[in-house]
Amino acid sequence: MKKIWCFIAIPIITICSFSAWAQSTDPINTTIYEVPDLSEKIHTDGLLDEKAWSEACRIEEFYNPVKAGPSRINAEILLLFDGENLVFGLDLPAFENDSDPEKCYLSDEYDLRPTPNVAISLDPGHQHGIYYRFLIDSEGRKQDLRVDDESWTTEWSVVTRKDGDRFTAEIQIPLHKLSDLDVEGEFWGFNISLKGMISKEAFHTTPMGLRSADAANFGHILFKGALNKKQIEQLKSSLTKIHKSIKENRLEANRSLCGPDPEEMPGEIKGIETGFEFRLKDGTNITCLGIDNPPIVRSDYPFFYEKFENPDLQRLRNQYSLEEIIAPGKNDFEQILLLNEWLVNHITFGSPPKMRPQALQVLYYGLNGQTFYCTYLSFTLMQMYCSLGFTARKLTSVGHGTLDVWSNYWHKWMQIDPSRNSYFRLRGTAIPFNSNEIRREYYRNGGVDMEMVFGTEQRAERVTLERRDSDGAFKYRPEGYAWVAYKSRNNFFEIPFAYWNFDYLIVEDEYNVNRTWQYQGETDVRDRLGIRTSRTGDLFWTLNQAYIHLYDQGNSFLEVQLETHTPNFESFEVSIDNGKWQISDPVFSWELHGGQNHLKARSVSKFGVIGAAHKIVLNVNGD
Repeated sequence: MKKIWCFIAIPIITICSFSAWAQSTDPINTTIYEVPDLSEKIHTDGLLDEKAWSEACRIEEFYNPVKAGPSRINAEILLLFDGENLVFGLDLPAFENDSDPEKCYLSDEYDLRPTPNVAISLDPGHQHGIYYRFLIDSEGRKQDLRVDDESWTTEWSVVTRKDGDRFTAEIQIPLHKLSDLDVEGEFWGFNISLKGMISKEAFHTTPMGLRSADAANFGHILFKGALNKKQIEQLKSSLTKIHKSIKENRLEANRSLCGPDPEEMPGEIKGIETGFEFRLKDGTNITCLGIDNPPIVRSDYPFFYEKFENPDLQRLRNQYSLEEIIAPGKNDFEQILLLNEWLVNHITFGSPPKMRPQALQVLYYGLNGQTFYCTYLSFTLMQMYCSLGFTARKLTSVGHGTLDVWSNYWHKWMQIDPSRNSYFRLRGTAIPFNSNEIRREYYRNGGVDMEMVFGTEQRAERVTLERRDSDGAFKYRPEGYAWVAYKSRNNFFEIPFAYWNFDYLIVEDEYNVNRTWQYQGETDVRDRLGIRTSRTGDLFWTLNQAYIHLYDQGNSFLEVQLETHTPNFESFEVSIDNGKWQISDPVFSWELHGGQNHLKARSVSKFGVIGAAHKIVLNVNGD
């Protein structure tokens, strides 16, 4: 075999150090590889001896996620584009695989991830969302994955050869299967991992670490096509702005999903409460007779919501008749309990197979006898709630997975546990606790003022500090809530679950400040990668409101502006003087009359979920 060792400089842009990159949750610019177009087609025979390879972009430096900076290993990767396919040439040390790798649970193909492999990850258009992974082993066996989880089917070719102590391969991946073919001047997210072939450690073309499944941390390839050197340099220098634009567009799309942004308007009347008296600019005297208008609490951190239009979300709701399951519930609290109990009654708790959590898969296999434990049950229940228009988010405590779900009935987040068909509340009250309220009660006095409430019958059992005979552990496991980490998205149908392709948030308070979450003698990975916040509103923001702003603009009307944070927002509705609910613009004029004036407002989501009504009663006083 003819070896090609024509060394050229690899263009690398380092925006931050590797240690800073490892701690960052923002998209990071790491490396750029310029991919030229082929002048001659390559006959893929695995030999790497064709003239066309002399024109290829070459990768000869790799990153070990444990060590900062690039490493030189005895490996080379070549990249070309032939107008239809991204073409790879691999020249690596020979490595061995099992003769019969384990099969994937969800398909008949081999699961190559646990074996020594080469994994090519591509993020089309560098959107930091859906990406694709192509794996090969030393026998040329293939596996393709959507994100790092779902197997899918596309046609791509691999030819491999072993020659002594070397392993070579030529790979063609048809780009039209992933994206449009007009890629000249376009950046794609890109990473190649070499796992288990050189040592037990993995090596990457970019400094991938614990967040290796997160497409935002991939490097880049640039399809340079016929662009000249100046154009290429301009593109490369614009990469920071491109990253910023991608992030801002994603944030803006998520914000707009939750309702219109409030307008800046003069003359707002603030501090309104029952008994509050004020005079309008036109001389009208007004007294507030009653108000139920709690302010909106917003998180300083984004949370990304599943979209109503997602076909898998619709499929989940319809395929399992979820609306029928919750129909007996008179309010959303009863519906939350009904759905949880249905899942508990139909899926047996136990050890899961090797698969990532996803509601459609868990329900299919679970209803056919497969067992699943807490992480899978809570993840599934989260997606079931989302398919009905509830907002739920997955959380992880110490050794246990559960979730919080927003209840319009209680106007708060409440924790729900599908493993135990339960929730918590204070004894003598009816209001369910959220996960952080549970955590603080356990820290305060072991939780003995709480009770665990089971099922739709709401059978209550007082929390005690008694221990189990079986293993001596606390029966109600207060240590399980010592730490709680919250995933910052629930859109796992839009962007499937992979390890660390989301951020964790962790409440920091007097109980854990200056302490670390320990697991087997080391700082837990969630604490290492999570973001701590001392503001509880960052974790427990309010939803589905229609906050009423009132403005005096010097005329005979009050101007009204409605504000909301309603995931999958559809419209506002208002009722004037207890009349029928009518669809309303966010800003409108409220014409007052002598005596009592009633205004009610609420938000409605695309799912038809109606938020709690906000109310103001004003009395216009006669002279």
